[in-house]
Amino acid sequence: MSTKSKETASAKQASSKAKAAAASNGGAKHKKRLRPGELDGLVLSYMCKQEGELPLTASAIGKGIEKSPGAVANCLARLAKAKEVRLAKKTPRAYDLKGVTAR
Repeated sequence: MSTKSKETASAKQASSKAKAAAASNGGAKHKKRLRPGELDGLVLSYMCKQEGELPLTASAIGKGIEKSPGAVANCLARLAKAKEVRLAKKTPRAYDLKGVTAR
């Protein structure tokens, strides 16, 4: 077997091992996808647990629940429209639970 064909065989074997490893753990960085509306519950739950630190930004909540700050910001805007949270500060956008007074 020539050196070139050995390298090709080795590369194919490494590639198939990497694919098998990624498939076995569901992909290296991929987590379970949330169902519709599930992020709302995560965000509200986190805000309730952090009540002493309110108002919170999308970035702070995103770090706390390990989700994208952009997705959390969209969720917070949707929750504010539904009057479940309120915009406490415009810059940076920080949200408070509805009915909780600013400190």
